[in-house]
Amino acid sequence: MKSQLSGKFSKKDSGIFTLRKKLMKAGIEIEFPFSDGIVGEYKGIAMTFVPTPERTFYDVELAFFEAIRRNPVHIVHNKYDKDCGYIGESASVEIAYAILHSKPVVLLYKPTFSDKVQSAVKRLIETNISNLFIKRLDLLSKQKIATYLWEAIENFSGEYTYNTETEISVMGCITDLFAQYKSK
Repeated sequence: MKSQLSGKFSKKDSGIFTLRKKLMKAGIEIEFPFSDGIVGEYKGIAMTFVPTPERTFYDVELAFFEAIRRNPVHIVHNKYDKDCGYIGESASVEIAYAILHSKPVVLLYKPTFSDKVQSAVKRLIETNISNLFIKRLDLLSKQKIATYLWEAIENFSGEYTYNTETEISVMGCITDLFAQYKSK
């Protein structure tokens, strides 16, 4: 099984990288993040790879969203420092994108949102909270992680609730986020 991992990349909290390692030991291929830690920072953004002209930050973000669309499940490490449930702007947009593409989303904790999360994105996630899978994957054994993720995929109804206006608003937020990334 392949997946990708959303969450806060920070030198202050390496939890996302610890979860990445644990998922990989459980046989889950994690496409993003690329590495087991922060390798640098660019314009205030913690980086898990060194950008090159052939592989820019923008290109990697596009590939990340493609992975969300292609892979069978989206996993979110939503804990930052002592804030269990933390969802920032980028992770919220990634979750919303997974919802719009009918992917099961697994979070460690019930989400709490940073002030930077756009209202349309927050509303989409909150409206669909009962369709999200909330499980402390970080506390499970390797075998139980794999079993849980397979069961989440198999048991997922594929149904989220939103209307066209919400979809357009969320896609606008994604477009705005990519415009910010392109300008960096």
